[in-house]
Parts: sequence; C-alpha cells; structure tokens
Amino acid sequence: MDILGIGLPEIFFIVILALILLGPKDMVKAGRTIGRTLRAFVMSPTWQAMRTTGKEIQQIPTKLMREAGLEEIQAELQEVKGDVQSATKESLDQIQSVENQILAGPAPLTPASPSNKQEPTPSSPPASEK
Repeated sequence: MDILGIGLPEIFFIVILALILLGPKDMVKAGRTIGRTLRAFVMSPTWQAMRTTGKEIQQIPTKLMREAGLEEIQAELQEVKGDVQSATKESLDQIQSVENQILAGPAPLTPASPSNKQEPTPSSPPASEK
C-alpha cells in the first residue's frame, strides 16, 4: 500500500519519529494542523487545476491516436472519392460514345463467315425411321 509514493514501513517510521520529537500532547495538535493545511491545499483552485492538467496530460496519447485514426479514415475517403470520380468519368465517356454511335446511324451489317456456322447435328434419329 503506497500513499504518495510512501510505503507502510515509512509511514510507521514517520509516526514514531513524530511521537518522539513532538510528544503525545503536541502530536495531536500537529496532526490537526497538518490535516487542516492539507485539506486547504487539496480544496484550493491551484490543486484542482493541477489535477485537471494531470488528467489532460494522461489523455494526450488517446487523443493523438484518435486523431491519427481520423486522418487515416480521411485519406481512405479521399481515395474512395477519387475512385468514384474516375468510375463516373469512364461511365460518362462510354455513354457519350454510345450516344455518338446512335446519332451516327445504324452500322452496316457484315455477313458472317461460313466457317463460323455449324450445322445442327441430330442427337436422335427422326421418329419416322423407328
């Protein structure tokens, strides 16, 4: 058990030393004075500001990690935005080319080459041959 970085053996040593130096009667008076002084210090605006600043300092790494994460997300959003813009541009270009083809008129039909045509092969003999 540590209180302000002082362990239990050190606290006993300080109490015994105060008892020897101040005596039992003056030790009670000194304890009350020390207690009141510590209470006034802990309740002071200075101590409250120091505690608030300490908490903020402890939260700095967390804040920095959050900000770094937001920057990564922002970079990803910019990348997605660029992808969407390029895809949109490509789609618009394709639409424009199709529109130009339609406005130019129908394209002449080219006859298919005979080598591409395959004659249907009968898979079963006609019903009359049975």
